[in-house]
Amino acid sequence: MQDRLKKTDKRAITRRGVLWLGQTCNQRCYFCYFINRIEDHSHPEHAFMSLEKAKDICSTLRNVFGNTAIDIQGGEPTIYKEILELIRHCRDIGLIPTLITNGLVLGTPGVLEKYRDAGVRDFLVSLHGIGDIHDEVVRVKGAYKKIVASIERMQEIGLPFRINCTMSKPVIPILTEVAGHAIRYGAYAVNFIAFNPFGDQYGTRQSETVARYSEVAEQLTKAMDMLDEAGIETNVRYLPLCMAEERHRKNFYNFQQLTYDTHEWDFQSWAWTMRVTQMSKEGGIMPPFLMGGPYGRELQNGDAVYIRAHAERRPLVQGIKFIGQRALTRVVQKLRGLDTIYREEARIRASRDCQYKYHTACETCSARDICDGFHGDYAELFGTDEARPITGISRIQDPRHYINRQEKTVEPEDESWAL
Repeated sequence: MQDRLKKTDKRAITRRGVLWLGQTCNQRCYFCYFINRIEDHSHPEHAFMSLEKAKDICSTLRNVFGNTAIDIQGGEPTIYKEILELIRHCRDIGLIPTLITNGLVLGTPGVLEKYRDAGVRDFLVSLHGIGDIHDEVVRVKGAYKKIVASIERMQEIGLPFRINCTMSKPVIPILTEVAGHAIRYGAYAVNFIAFNPFGDQYGTRQSETVARYSEVAEQLTKAMDMLDEAGIETNVRYLPLCMAEERHRKNFYNFQQLTYDTHEWDFQSWAWTMRVTQMSKEGGIMPPFLMGGPYGRELQNGDAVYIRAHAERRPLVQGIKFIGQRALTRVVQKLRGLDTIYREEARIRASRDCQYKYHTACETCSARDICDGFHGDYAELFGTDEARPITGISRIQDPRHYINRQEKTVEPEDESWAL
């Protein structure tokens, strides 16, 4: 499959959006960002939203934010009853759909063909181990056999797929086996994601399930060497750049690099879709806001619920205000440039939202200005003394310095891969 896809070293701001249908799932992965919302059936974000609301969000991503692709996820989107109709809607409006899935229900013959015919572009499959380790991590007995069956069917009928692997502690010794599966079954990209806390994981992690970055680096290096040799795109997310050997720094994506990963989400639409109004079953969607102008960051950081309630009381007045805000912000974006605005946003997400920390040795590192450092929660567990400053070159200012060397897969925009 990967031989039929084009590759590029061009780096442009991603135009991919994301949709959370609701935190209803048929797995209970202990590293899940939304595990509390999945287990609490009374949580406002637990139940799936209506098809009409999902369509409204997708149309906003396309028409306001200019997204051209979308990751649809739940919980687990394949158990959303109207998923095929939602995929068709996305195709109809020019929002090319990917499904992020655990693969539990896709292995039966005939199922994947329905997704292909509806217009899905590819699947991002969550393979978080091999055999019993995968089952242990996702807390569903027999899950590994089902996900492999799904992957085999994707390979059989020619549906492109990528792999997500969260690097929790039990998975670290078998990262090369995960890479071997990607090679054997023809994945066109593999994402290795650090087990850092986001969402419900804050304050709940344990050292028994979280590996030290230095432990991760040894096995990860071997896995990346295998994948590079096989020509499979590899992306490592949320690890300090010094954890990579020089040859692999092209694969490492901190917040500043995410902007240029076409498989990742556009900061602007991502911030909007993560508001509670866009993640809950009940209620409508809030007016979209943009970054870089008046109220942009404030709407992300606490005023969204107030603004939504105020807008519902006086929709005409607030609608005019939001339209004006977007118009002014687009002028600011044009003058300052999205690259500058997104880089500022990346630094805020790292320092303010996730409390990333640097070791004193990081001040001598050439990559200090393009690296997030150590996630705040990780630093509390293990400290930051694993830092290994990158030296011998001038201080790097361009966040694309290393990733410019990576060949990334250009995802198919037409149906030729399905023929």
